Amino acid sequence: MEATEVKLCNAYCAETVLCLALDVGEGMLKNGGEVSRVERTVERICRAYGAVHVEVFSIISMINASVHMPDGTHSAQMRRIRSTGTDMYRLELFNKISRDICAEAPSPAEVDSRIREAKRKNAYPKFAAIPASAVAAAAFAVFFGGGVAEALAALLIGALLGVIDLLAADRVNELAKTVVAAFVAGLFSSVAALLVSGADSGIIMIGTIMLLVPGVAFGTALRDLLCGDLIAGGLKTMQACLAALMIAFGYLLSMAVMGGAV
Repeated sequence: MEATEVKLCNAYCAETVLCLALDVGEGMLKNGGEVSRVERTVERICRAYGAVHVEVFSIISMINASVHMPDGTHSAQMRRIRSTGTDMYRLELFNKISRDICAEAPSPAEVDSRIREAKRKNAYPKFAAIPASAVAAAAFAVFFGGGVAEALAALLIGALLGVIDLLAADRVNELAKTVVAAFVAGLFSSVAALLVSGADSGIIMIGTIMLLVPGVAFGTALRDLLCGDLIAGGLKTMQACLAALMIAFGYLLSMAVMGGAV
């Protein structure tokens, strides 16, 4: 009876260790972590708790891992990643958790508490994305040769894109949201050029389109490819290219609606 209880306890520990490791890996992958780093992190966390053999495979939408403990017990689990983005603040929080686990091996309860806290934390209030988008769009418009008129128009449109992103964050498919944002940006860029004499709609569009370009995602995809993660890198590259196509489609749709007005 005692041997059975010990075996069950060890099996539970294997399940717990792998579950915690996947929680950290999931948090990293969802917030912009490279696939190779996610795989190494899951493996190192498991080994920090005494695992003798760990196998991890990850792509942008899934993490599959198995762990074997010294007593022969093992566990195999899979995580489905529904959506990914870029949040450097949360990514650093999960990186800090993984480093602390490897250095100190704290209790699973403590790690679970820190993981839950990291999932709740935000670097800034969500509404702060609105003024940030506005200022960024205006700055890009000036950078690409625009004047005061173009900067002010891009400022207002950038704020509108921030509102769209905030309202549609968890309600709309990411590609559909990109099309809507691009369409709205293109439409209001054309309207601003019509209302303000001398304003260049092309520069306003360029300033606002920079808010939608998946530059970080494409850079991460290239890094995955260079690290040898061909499947994950290829999928991320396709995802970034699809986003770029949706941006182009949204702007072309707005130009078709406006006709030859600009």
